[in-house]
Order: sequence, then structure tokens, then C-alpha cells
Amino acid sequence: MNDKPVPQAYREKFNAIWNHFQNGYNPAIYDPERAAGFEGRKTSLAFAILIKDQEILSQIAEVAEIVRRITDVYVMPPDYYHITVKWLGFLTDQKVLECDIEAQTLEQILEQAEQIISRIQAFRVRLGRVNGLESYIVLEAEDNGAIAQIQGHFHSEATAIPKYPLEGERWLPHMSIAGVKSKRQLEELKEKVKKIRNTEVGTIEVTHIDLLQAVLQKPYPSCQILQSFPLSPAISS
Repeated sequence: MNDKPVPQAYREKFNAIWNHFQNGYNPAIYDPERAAGFEGRKTSLAFAILIKDQEILSQIAEVAEIVRRITDVYVMPPDYYHITVKWLGFLTDQKVLECDIEAQTLEQILEQAEQIISRIQAFRVRLGRVNGLESYIVLEAEDNGAIAQIQGHFHSEATAIPKYPLEGERWLPHMSIAGVKSKRQLEELKEKVKKIRNTEVGTIEVTHIDLLQAVLQKPYPSCQILQSFPLSPAISS
């Protein structure tokens, strides 16, 4: 794994995404009942940072309320607010696709993940700046490369944890606040997001990584924490 990417590298990548959002954004339509290309799979699993700080949640709610005024978006509920650390796949009875996870494999994943996460020091994530990423309206997350580092440990040390191409230094940490369900009001959406682009939400102290289960359904996924993994306490400077 290479050294952590500096925050400026993330900022430049997010700026490129912002430029695309303003000039040429043509998202796939978000469907809360299905994940495109995954043949009806409903139960998604991910290691994630759940947003639990009430002050931060209040700030996110203010941003979400502005987006909510546009009828062609799904605004996510507070229990969905999370930053993905590592998407695992879909929980299934029998593995057919690469992204399928059977119960016995999940047990192995959790054992290996616990050993790795317990050695990772607690860190901070700054949430702010609104952007459009694929089918979602998101908040950018700056973590000084902490999530890429965790993904790197998973890749090199955990045989049961699946690897996906869009990870490590290619992964841009973010938090989805809404899904685009129609293209009819894209220009209005862009204008509203432009007005709140430079919103600063705040900084999160990350002390745990949670295993998040999201069951795909309307009007938004039903989320549940299945297990929580504490990080190692940060060393005071």
C-alpha cells in the first residue's frame, strides 16, 4: 500500500467530479428497490462509519432539507447516513455472482476484520462541500487517507474479504444524502446544489467501524448495524 494520499489529492479529484456535475452530469436513475446490475439482490453489507453525533446530524438535515424541495430526489433518512469504508457485497444463500456472500463466508470476514480494525488508530473525518456523484447527491469526506489505508490492510491481510477495483487510493470517501430518481429537474437540482456547494458540516471522531446491513426497499433502504468494531485509541500528540 502506498503512503496515504494527501488531502489536496482528494480535493482535486472531487473538484473534477464537481466540474462534471455542473457540465455533463447525466446520472443513472437511483432505484431504492434494486441495485443496478445485481439481479434482484436486496441485502447489502458494508463496513461503514455511521453518523451518530447529533450536532453533525442537525447540520446534515439542513442540507438535506434544501435538496428535499426538489421532487425528483429521494432524501435518505438519518439512520442511513454513513461513510462507506468497505463495501462487502450482498448476503445470499448461495454464491452465484462475485459479490455474493454466504453466511459462513461472512463469519470469516468478521473474524479477519476484527483483527485488522482493532489495530487501526481512531481518526477524524471532515464532512463538507456538496457534490453530485453518480446517482447521488453527496457530502465530500476528507480523512487524510485513513479509509484507503484500512482498505489496503483488508486487501493484503484478509483472505475472505472481497476486493473490488474502485478501492484504495481510487476510492473517494463520501456520504450520500439523496438519490436522483428522475432527470426532469436536473438543471434545478444543479442550481440548488451550487448554492450550498461550500457547506461545512463538521468533523467526526471515528472510534468504531460498523457492519451495516441495508435492505433495498422504497422509499429508502432499511439500515441496521449488525456488529460494531472498536478502533485502537488515537495516540495523543
